[in-house]
Amino acid sequence: MAAYSAGLATRGVYPFGPVPRADNDLRHQYVPFHTHLWDLQHGSAQGDLLFNWQSGYGVGFLGDFFTYLSSPFSLLAGLLPRQQAELSVYLVSLCSMGLAAALMTVYLGRLRPGSPWLRALLSVGYAVCGWGVAEGTVVPMWTWGLVAIPLLGIAADWCLTGRRWVLGSLFVALCWFANFYTAAMATTATALVFLVRLLLADTDMRTRGRALWRAATMTGTGLLLAAPAVLVCAFANRRAQPTELYVVSVNTDPLTFLSMLIPGTHPVRPAPNVYAGVLVLLLVLTLPFQSKVRGRERLAWFSLLLLTAVSFVLTPTAKLWQGGALPHGAPFRESFVLSGMLAMAAWICLAHMPRPRALLGGASLLALLVAATYDLPPVNGQALTGVLVGGAVTTALLLFYARGLRRPARIGVMLLLAVSVFGGTVYSVYGNSVADDPRRRGPVRAQTMTELGKGARQALEAHKNWPATRADAGPGVFVTNNDALLVGGQGGAYYSSYVSVETARGLRGLGLGQAMGGRHLWPAEDPVLRALLGIGTVLEPAGENGVTVRTLPAPPLVTLRAPGSDQAYGAPVGSVWARRQAALGARVYTVPALARADGPGASAPAPGPGPGFALTRGEGWGPETWTAFTGRCAPGARAFLHAPDLNALVRAEDSGRLESFSGRPPAVSAPVRELGAAAADGRITFSVRTPKDGQVLPPDALGCLDQAAFDAAVAGLKAGAATGVTVGGHTIEARLPEGSTGTAVLATTASPGWSCSVDGGPAGAPVSYQGLLGVPLGSGGADRLACSYVPEGLRAGLGGTGAGLLLIAGVLAGTLWRTRRA
Repeated sequence: MAAYSAGLATRGVYPFGPVPRADNDLRHQYVPFHTHLWDLQHGSAQGDLLFNWQSGYGVGFLGDFFTYLSSPFSLLAGLLPRQQAELSVYLVSLCSMGLAAALMTVYLGRLRPGSPWLRALLSVGYAVCGWGVAEGTVVPMWTWGLVAIPLLGIAADWCLTGRRWVLGSLFVALCWFANFYTAAMATTATALVFLVRLLLADTDMRTRGRALWRAATMTGTGLLLAAPAVLVCAFANRRAQPTELYVVSVNTDPLTFLSMLIPGTHPVRPAPNVYAGVLVLLLVLTLPFQSKVRGRERLAWFSLLLLTAVSFVLTPTAKLWQGGALPHGAPFRESFVLSGMLAMAAWICLAHMPRPRALLGGASLLALLVAATYDLPPVNGQALTGVLVGGAVTTALLLFYARGLRRPARIGVMLLLAVSVFGGTVYSVYGNSVADDPRRRGPVRAQTMTELGKGARQALEAHKNWPATRADAGPGVFVTNNDALLVGGQGGAYYSSYVSVETARGLRGLGLGQAMGGRHLWPAEDPVLRALLGIGTVLEPAGENGVTVRTLPAPPLVTLRAPGSDQAYGAPVGSVWARRQAALGARVYTVPALARADGPGASAPAPGPGPGFALTRGEGWGPETWTAFTGRCAPGARAFLHAPDLNALVRAEDSGRLESFSGRPPAVSAPVRELGAAAADGRITFSVRTPKDGQVLPPDALGCLDQAAFDAAVAGLKAGAATGVTVGGHTIEARLPEGSTGTAVLATTASPGWSCSVDGGPAGAPVSYQGLLGVPLGSGGADRLACSYVPEGLRAGLGGTGAGLLLIAGVLAGTLWRTRRA
C-alpha cells in the first residue's frame, strides 16, 4: 500500500497532487455511484438498494450495487464527507491491494513452507501488478479480484487437507458477493492451480477424488450463498442493451505479450498487463534451471503459465474467461490471474533457494527478454531503466542470500532486498502514471464535484418538490454521465451497463438522446418530454460556475388517460410526434411536409436512399456548404427537429440558433431539439451541414408544437391526476379520483420488475404505455393504485441463499453429531 501510494505521490497523482485519477469510467460511473452509496448510508437518497429514483427517470439499482459497490471496502464511503467520494474510491483500490498482499503471503506458505518475509516480497509484486495499476485501480471494484485469487486458493488448500469446508464455502460466497465478475475469473484460475497441485500430490486416486468432491461442493455451496448477486446481475445483463456494436480484438503478437512481463510497461494498444515485479519475473525465469525442484513440477507450472497466457489471446477461451462474451472495453480483464500464477511459480522456485548457477541462468533469460523487446512501444523509458537496474540489484542480492550467510548478514541482505522491491514497485507505479497521464489526451478536471456541481446540488435541494414532481439537473451543465447521482434530484442522466432494453428503447422512442448504444441516457431537453416525465424543476447554466432554476408546469408522477387515447392521438403513425401525442393523450403537434430549398444536393430527387432526404457533405463553412429545407407551421408555433441518426449541424435561419446533432447509429441517438418559432407567415427555414456523406434527413423530422394545445393538455392531466402520491424506496402508491377508468400512467419507464395492484386486488405486471409504465384500471372504476419493484432474479437468488444456509447448517449439525457420538 505504501509503495503504490508513494509511486502516485512521486508523480503528483490524486490524492497526492493535481494529476487526476478520475478519468473515463472512474469519473463517469464509479465516483457518482459511491456518492449515491453515501446517500443511501445517510438516508438522503431517493430510492433504496432495489430501485434508484434519481437516475434514468427511475431504474433498478440492485444490479448496479452488486456490480459497482458490493466490495466491503466500498462501505468506507460513508465514513468520509460526501464530497470526498473520489477519495473513498481510491481507498477501495488501496485497501484491496493491501489485503491481497497479506492473503497471498499466507497462501504461498500453503503451496510450500518457507520464509514469510520472502513470501511477502513476492506478494507485493502480485498486489501491485500491471493489471492492478493500469486497469484495476481505474475500475475499483475489480481490485477485489486481487483478493479473490489467494482467498479462493486458501479455500482450495483446505479441500486438499480435508479441513474447514464451511469456512471455505463462506470464502467463496464472499468473493462472489464482493465482485462476481472478477470472482468468476479467480474461480477458474483457482481451479486450474488446484488441478496442478492435485496432479503433483503424492497420494492415491481415492484421496484425490475426495478432494475434488470437497472442492466442487464447497464452490457450489458458496455460489448458492451468493446467488442473489449472481442471478440479479445475470437477469439485468440479459435485459440490458446489447453491445454487439462494439468489437474488440484479443489479437496480440508474441513479443508484445512478452514485453508486458517487464514491470512498468504500459501498452499503446490493448495487451495483457501481467507484470508482477522484477523479483517475481527473475524467479520465474530461474525456475527452468532450478534443479532443486522436481522436473515434473517445473513442467506442470510452466505448462500452466503458458496455457493460461495463450488462452488470453484466443477468442473462444478469452470468452470463457470473461463469462461467455467479449466486453466492449478493455479486452484483457482477466490478466491478473496470470500475475497471481507468476507469483506462485516464483515462490516454488524461491522456496527451494536456487543455486547461483540457476540464478545466473534466470538473469540471462531476463537480459534476453529485454534485448528482444526493448524497442517495442509498451516498454517505455521508465520500464527499461527499472528492469535493468532492478534486475541487476535483485540478482546480486539473491546470489548473496543463496551463499548460506550467517543470520545477521542474511537479515541485512533481506532488508536490502525489501528496499529493492519497495523502490522497484514505486518506480513502476510512477512510470505507469507518466505513460497513462490523462492530461495527454486533453484537458481533464481534477475533481468530479466542481463548484458548479456543489451549487447545483444546493439549488436542487432548495427547489425539490419530490414526489409531486421531479427535479432534473438538465443537459450540458455538469461533467459526468451520472450527474443525477452526483448532484441530486430525480433526473435522466444515467450511465450503466444495466440500462434495460425496455428503458432505452422506450425513452428513445419518445425522443430522448442516448449514447453507448443506449447504455448512457441523457436528460430530457424539450417541454413535451419533460411533461411526460413529470419534470417540474430544471437547472440551466448561468455563467462559469452558476446555475439558474426554472420551474415548469409539470403533471404529477401518476396521471390518467382515457380509454383508447393512445390510439386516438397517435397519428401520423410511427413518428416520435405520434408517440408523444399518444403518451400525452392530446393532439399538440402538426407535422409539415419538408421541401429541399437550396445548397448541395438541392437538385437531387427528394427521396434519398431510404426514407428521407439524402445529404451531401459540405466542404468549408460558406453558404454553398449548407442544404436548406423549408416547412410551414402555424404562425408562432415552436418548431422542433427529430433526426436521431443525423450527424450534422443544423442552423435555424429565422432564430439564428445553431444545434448540433451527434447521431451515430447504433451507438449515439440525437435528441429532439428546438429550432425556434415559426415566422408570421408560418414558414420554417433551416439549413443542414454534415461532415460526411450518407446522412439522411427523415421526411417527418419537423414537428410544430401548438403551445396553447400543449398547455391545455398539461392542465387537463393535472386536473384529473392522482390526488396523492407516496413514493417509497422501491414502491409508489397513489390515490385516484373516485371511479377512475382507463389507464394510470406512471412517469417512469416500463422496465421489468414492476408489479401493480388496483384497489388492493391481486398484483399483476403493468403494460408499456408508449414506453411509460401503464396500469389498466378496468371499466369498473378504481380509487387506489400500488406498485412495487423487485429485481428479476432476487427471489430465486434468496431461495438459493436459503438452500446454501441449510446445507451449511446440515454440515455443522452432522459434525456436531459425530463429535458427540465419538
